Amino acid sequence: MNLQIIGHGIAGALLAEIASQNGIRVSVWADDSPASSRVAAGLFTPVTGQRLSLSWRADDALPEVDRFYPDLEEGLGCKFFHPLPTLRVFTSEKQRREWEEKPKADCVHPLNLTEPRLQASLRTPWGVVYIEGGGWVDLPVLLDALEQRRKSRNEWGRNPKPDLTVHATGHQAARDPLWKAVGWRNAHGDVLTVKIPGLPTDFIYSFDKFLLPLGEDRFRFGATYHWDVDDPVPQPDGRTELEASLKNTLALPYEIQDHQAGIRPVAIARVPIIGPHPEQPDQWIFNGFGSKGVLYTPWLAQRLVDHWQTQRPLPKETQSLRRIQRQRDRLKGIREKG
Repeated sequence: MNLQIIGHGIAGALLAEIASQNGIRVSVWADDSPASSRVAAGLFTPVTGQRLSLSWRADDALPEVDRFYPDLEEGLGCKFFHPLPTLRVFTSEKQRREWEEKPKADCVHPLNLTEPRLQASLRTPWGVVYIEGGGWVDLPVLLDALEQRRKSRNEWGRNPKPDLTVHATGHQAARDPLWKAVGWRNAHGDVLTVKIPGLPTDFIYSFDKFLLPLGEDRFRFGATYHWDVDDPVPQPDGRTELEASLKNTLALPYEIQDHQAGIRPVAIARVPIIGPHPEQPDQWIFNGFGSKGVLYTPWLAQRLVDHWQTQRPLPKETQSLRRIQRQRDRLKGIREKG
């Protein structure tokens, strides 16, 4: 099979690598549009939402995370995979009660803060829990290394006669005539780089936002969710929102060093979308990962390759034909009512 992949964010880059590992001839083409993956924190975690429920198919995706990224680090000869537990700081009594009243994921544990540095660093009137099984991937390092690998193997550029073309174009899919019928609600996100001397670096911190240690007292902090901004440029109100959240939880002085932004590709169904276009079966999509690209891409890229090579079914929730038809039916119903 000759495979053309369009896009080299986390989805396109890892699909190209896994397809190549499985003997598929690949070509990757990416334009100069900014990829949200290069701004994203690269977080992965087994839980989601304020209630810390187990993420969709996390039991399938996490083992692949723990296998794939360390193997790829060794093969590429660079460091980008950082397993790290999370301290979740509840931001209200209601939030804590909601977690206590719901079934609890096995990876989430109540925690009494006894470490003096943490007690001096955080405001925690509603308590803290400890979340195992997460971490982060340094996406710029990973994407640069994979781009060099593709180029060194003559797998970078356009293929004039591919058997299949896979679109992994992130938020741009919402404006693509081929894929806009999927139904998108892309999310703009502002992210800050802050220097916080004295804050322990043994954890990722979560308090409706994330605070991710980068080393040398520097942290990545974000992110906002704005649904009505299409341009991936930093927003002043995004910085204001982030600083307010930081001041509510952090008991230490800080310095803002950078402000970036990106657009997350979020399909309305909030599950990645994979498969062929209903009218053009040689055009495929691998997209819609939102903020969970690091978690889901290794597992779902391997499932897609297995589907091509052995006809193993894709997870039904991701299948493009089903998702596109449901969105078309929804829009038809809206038009008929209107």
